[in-house]
Amino acid sequence: MQRASGHKIAVQAAMGEQRFREILDAAPDAILQVDQGGLIILLNRATENMFGYNRADLLGKPVEVLIPQDVRERHHGHRVGYHNKASVRPMGVGLTLQGLRQDGTRFPVEISLSPSESPEVGFTTTAIIRDITDRKADEVRFRSAQEKYTGDLVEANQQLELQNREIERANRLKSEFLASMSHELRTPLHTIIGFSELLGEGLHGPLTEKQRRFVNHIHTDSLHLLDLINDILDLSRIEAGRLELRPEPFDFSALVEESMASVRTVTRAKSLATETRLLFDGAVVADRVRIKQILVNLLSNAAKFTPQGGQIRVNAHTEHGMLITSITDTGVGIPPEEHEAIFDEFYQTGVTTRGVREGTGLGLAITRRLVEGHGGTITVESTPGKGSCFTFSIPLKPLVEGA
Repeated sequence: MQRASGHKIAVQAAMGEQRFREILDAAPDAILQVDQGGLIILLNRATENMFGYNRADLLGKPVEVLIPQDVRERHHGHRVGYHNKASVRPMGVGLTLQGLRQDGTRFPVEISLSPSESPEVGFTTTAIIRDITDRKADEVRFRSAQEKYTGDLVEANQQLELQNREIERANRLKSEFLASMSHELRTPLHTIIGFSELLGEGLHGPLTEKQRRFVNHIHTDSLHLLDLINDILDLSRIEAGRLELRPEPFDFSALVEESMASVRTVTRAKSLATETRLLFDGAVVADRVRIKQILVNLLSNAAKFTPQGGQIRVNAHTEHGMLITSITDTGVGIPPEEHEAIFDEFYQTGVTTRGVREGTGLGLAITRRLVEGHGGTITVESTPGKGSCFTFSIPLKPLVEGA
């Protein structure tokens, strides 16, 4: 009975060893065990495949046979040190580890160490070795791509910086040219306007009806041209940072009435109804001339794009220290996709009620910059065929006292 029991235990032990061998050989990483003297006492099939040796060639051999020649002496010292402070940990943290195949080729590896001790063999170290050749190749490709991307980005930024400098220079030259041209054009234009007024008054003799009509055309078109030149001059000053705002307290209600009077000729000619609803009638501290320019620009556009018999309304109220003013019309309206573009320089949307485009497309660009220069904002709500509502807000007082 005892003999049968012993046989059974031996069979089970053999089966256990066989099962252990199968599990060991199924592992994807190389696994080997080294005794205290550094001799290999156990290895799996992945170790054979990875290093190109047969099992018999490695058993009983120093583990240094799997390590490049130039680091074998150091490895011996590390192995002794590991025995003195054994723990489960990766090997060579921060170092580039390499294995050596039987054919002499080197390859990058990652190694984890685990100590153990038994009565049969004493102290041993189990090493799990992973071939990281593919990972290293991926890292090299990644670094190469990253370096190329960084280089391309640096080059692109340098090109962009050069382009920005060229754009800034071009903008400065354009602003200087526009300012110079505007000054040069205004001088003879004032002369033309002055003489056309003298001729129209008939101080130097009566004019025929035809001559008077011609003089009126010269005078009207000269005034229109002067307005366009002034717009260009204002824009060039703003872009060059030379437009200085001069805040002063003034009666906002009175300024609205002045601005309405400036467009009254057009509103009467087109029978446009005008209405003001001002819930604020106090003083505003801002540049009076420029606020009037904002109002007149918006009112002129409303009158220009509103058909016969339409309506223009001006509303104003205060909210959180801001004066909010809206100018609403029943005009032709603006498509949604153009709501932002209309504030760009030289942009013109649609046609007037006379079926033609007018102006330079600078009015709203200047208006927005004047509003923003006061620390405010301007927006538009508009639907084609249903009119537009321009709303701008400015602080009741400058953001910085004395500004």
